Amino acid sequence: MKKSFEVILLITLLFSLFSFSIKAENKTDKISLKEAIYQALENNLDFKIEKTNMEYSKETLKIDDSIFIPKFTVDVISTETNRPSTDIFGGADIQTNERSSLNLGLEQKIALGGVLNINLSNTNYKTNSIYSTINPSLYSSLTFSLSQPLLKGFGTFSTKKDIYIAANNYKINKYKLKENILNLIYSVEDAYWNLVYTYQNLDAKKKALQRSKDLLRQNEIKVKVGIAAPIDILEAKADVASYESQLIQAEQSIQTAEENLKKILNLSKQDKTIIPSDIPEVKTTETDLNEFLLEALQNRPDIEQSKLDLKNYNILVKYARNQMLPDLQLTASYYTTGQGGTQIIYGPGNPFTGEREIIGAIKRDIWDSMKDTVSNLYKNYSFGLKLSVPLSFSKEKAQFAQAKINMKRSLLNLEKVENNIYSEVKQAIKEIQTNLKLVIANEIALKLEKEKLKAEEKKLSVGLSTNFQVLTYQRQYATAQTNALQSIINYNQTLAKINKILARTFKTYDIKFKDFL
Repeated sequence: MKKSFEVILLITLLFSLFSFSIKAENKTDKISLKEAIYQALENNLDFKIEKTNMEYSKETLKIDDSIFIPKFTVDVISTETNRPSTDIFGGADIQTNERSSLNLGLEQKIALGGVLNINLSNTNYKTNSIYSTINPSLYSSLTFSLSQPLLKGFGTFSTKKDIYIAANNYKINKYKLKENILNLIYSVEDAYWNLVYTYQNLDAKKKALQRSKDLLRQNEIKVKVGIAAPIDILEAKADVASYESQLIQAEQSIQTAEENLKKILNLSKQDKTIIPSDIPEVKTTETDLNEFLLEALQNRPDIEQSKLDLKNYNILVKYARNQMLPDLQLTASYYTTGQGGTQIIYGPGNPFTGEREIIGAIKRDIWDSMKDTVSNLYKNYSFGLKLSVPLSFSKEKAQFAQAKINMKRSLLNLEKVENNIYSEVKQAIKEIQTNLKLVIANEIALKLEKEKLKAEEKKLSVGLSTNFQVLTYQRQYATAQTNALQSIINYNQTLAKINKILARTFKTYDIKFKDFL
């Protein structure tokens, strides 16, 4: 008996120290479930990371869409060459040629897959050769050129393939974000109701401990007056020690459940106690399998992701089929030119010595040359076809086969997602129905255990029952309390799961998904 008393004293001391450590935290924060959800959507780190993935895919779409942005080029070149003359018609012992040019270009990718180029070129050429009749000379040209595939790579589909895929990937990441929100809200609901249960369980343990202590005091009085055996005190003390141990465990469960919720809300660094303010209720809901399946298939973000993934592979199959065609390229160009500079007019002279008299000069500046170019005085054009055919299309055929395999895999994945939805909906309906029955059954059991305990306590007070029987009924009543509390929490957690499975969480908590985009 002395040893049992020492055990009880040690447990009581540990409980007092633990309770003191809990009370030392004077910072408390009462929070409702809806407040916890909004706080998680604002602070949760995993959710913030998921948002960056969507932002990244949006920038990728901009990169792929930039292929249609025209490219402007400026090319400035200046060269000088000096070489000894090799014949009498060189015009100078050492021939010196100076050339400077300014080229302006504009390149544009067109939707059919071709490339259009516009180039404006101006060249200034100067030489020391006496045989040059225009020195310095100016040359201008305006060129329009087109390179267009006619088979392989032809069409807007081939050109915009990466844009279509990037746009689908952006939508996929958008639905991933939506799925992440559903999972995050469900994790908040699950953690919140677990915390609610730990507080309710703690309260139930305190009441059970108080009942046990009351019985202990009654037994001590009975033993003192000689109407009960000392063993009744020992049994009651053992029960008190057991409930005090359970109370310590209940306190620890609160800390664990609270930290779990704090982690989701990104509040682990804050030194305050979270106390849930909502009380679980038993709200019945209609469970129609066909309606639930239709709602889930229409609203679930994971099935939308699978459909978009299938679209991407369908695009890749079409593109791979196009790549098996021969490469036939059409090239076309049209350009005009203009001439300017200083035209030297020579008189008669000796062609062998190069001695000639300059009798005049006609000068035309760069604007004269440009005017000739723009006026379309000198028309030039060219057309061409280039065919390139590999001796074997084995590589292209293998790539086409891979694309079809990937599309088949994506189609099977879509079917798998649909099957998972069917399974989740069916299980959720069974679970909500079972949990509702458990709530009703446990409430009835709790009332019966309470009535049995009261009746047995009255019998004990008049000597018609035993101490052991009352202790047994007290334990049964405490167990019934725990079961009743747990069944209500399980029911509310199942309702949260159904909201997630049917993707109706946004409507339930009045959350607009577009606010997160």
